[in-house]
Amino acid sequence: MPRTLVTGGRTMRSNAENGDSVGWYGKMPAAGDFVHRRLPRGLIAWWDKWLQYGLAALRNSIDDGAERAYLTAPIWNFAIPAGPGAGGVLLGSIAPSRDRVGRAYPLCAMYTVPADSFQRDHLAQSGDFYRQLGSGLMSATRNGCSPDHLDRTLLGVEIPARLPDAAPVNAASSAASDILDILNAGVPPAASAAPAQDTRALAAWPDLPACFNPSSHTSYWWTNQADGAALQTYVHGGALNATLFLRLFSSPSTWRL
Repeated sequence: MPRTLVTGGRTMRSNAENGDSVGWYGKMPAAGDFVHRRLPRGLIAWWDKWLQYGLAALRNSIDDGAERAYLTAPIWNFAIPAGPGAGGVLLGSIAPSRDRVGRAYPLCAMYTVPADSFQRDHLAQSGDFYRQLGSGLMSATRNGCSPDHLDRTLLGVEIPARLPDAAPVNAASSAASDILDILNAGVPPAASAAPAQDTRALAAWPDLPACFNPSSHTSYWWTNQADGAALQTYVHGGALNATLFLRLFSSPSTWRL
């Protein structure tokens, strides 16, 4: 079974075991065609259907700068509810990309959470997770790293997990605490250090964990700050479609909202 690590107040699941790690799929400049790791064929087909529709809409756009806008579009994070084809709640990031000969096709990385296992903490504690995904995708799409290098990077991404329940306080520890309170009466408490910034928290969209419904048909998209992109958020209702693709990867004049 996957191990749960608690380090420095963090709760992260070890992703050394295959099957409890990030999978990825798409095209990258260092490869001549599609590359993928640790994603089932059905999920790849589900993504490919949407991406092919989106790319076709981009090519058919009347905006002459649509393809140029695609290549300079930001990396986007997503939280997609479980539904037909998804196989579970999908948490991940997607970047505009192309293969070695210039054929456009995005590169995406994701972690699947079974719908019945999803907890709000998976999103609330996902700040580091999304930052690491963004850095990995940026190294592949803009710095030209190899598929193997990208895979090693994504295998090291920390998977956010549900926080453990607080341990019950037993009578003995409670009595000891009462004695210490009596002995320390009148003694001012020692100054405590300022709490360190919690990098786990989803600071970019703090309300998202409360809004996200793993059984709904509403997906949430926001820009990854790994490349310094300005924060944008987008809520999409229904199946992934060409409208969504153009909203993420083209200029405003091309959006079909």
